[in-house]
Amino acid sequence: MFYLFVRSIVWVLLHIIYAGVGGIRFEGRKNVPRKGGVLITPNHISDADPPTICLALPRTCWVMAKEELFDMKVVGTLIRWLQGFPIKRDTADRSALRRAEELMKAGQAVVIFPEGKISENAELLPMLPGALLAAQRANVPIVPTILINTNLVMPYTKLVPRYAGKRTIVRFGPAVSVAELTAGAKGGDKLKQAAQRLGEIMLALQQNRPYPIFEPALEKSAP
Repeated sequence: MFYLFVRSIVWVLLHIIYAGVGGIRFEGRKNVPRKGGVLITPNHISDADPPTICLALPRTCWVMAKEELFDMKVVGTLIRWLQGFPIKRDTADRSALRRAEELMKAGQAVVIFPEGKISENAELLPMLPGALLAAQRANVPIVPTILINTNLVMPYTKLVPRYAGKRTIVRFGPAVSVAELTAGAKGGDKLKQAAQRLGEIMLALQQNRPYPIFEPALEKSAP
């Protein structure tokens, strides 16, 4: 009950902020399952991304965010209110991935930024396989997601929102499964290749074009 109360207040505040910095538009929300476990995988171009994706989702969620954000007074407080939980960057933080897996198994929506860090130039970075592993273990669909112009609202290294001059867009793509991305194969190498495929899907979504069509089977990894 407390979470829903706080969430409502935060939603109002975020809508007011976005109205003042250029507006916000949501696309493809119908692609987000309203019930059951699901993994949301947005690109990462700003420290404003975690609260923005929570605002855009048509259901409550949990969001994995770098632990440094939780030390920031405003952003850290917002993320805690939005059911955020920390991950140690540049490490194989198994406890954070395990938490995500448990939440998805319990029917929750979990947000993980698969690039692992903010892109300084807003271009997509290589996808890391950790998020795919959590989704595979939880047996849940993945909703690729693209954020556009949050880096104008809160540029890299900046912590105060500013007028963007452009509308922020949050675009949810059709869901995919880990099995589709791996062609049913298992193993660490297959997950890495599947992460590459997720990156291709997110690039297509960013460019507002159809998903690429993949071959039925992944190529074998180099020895």
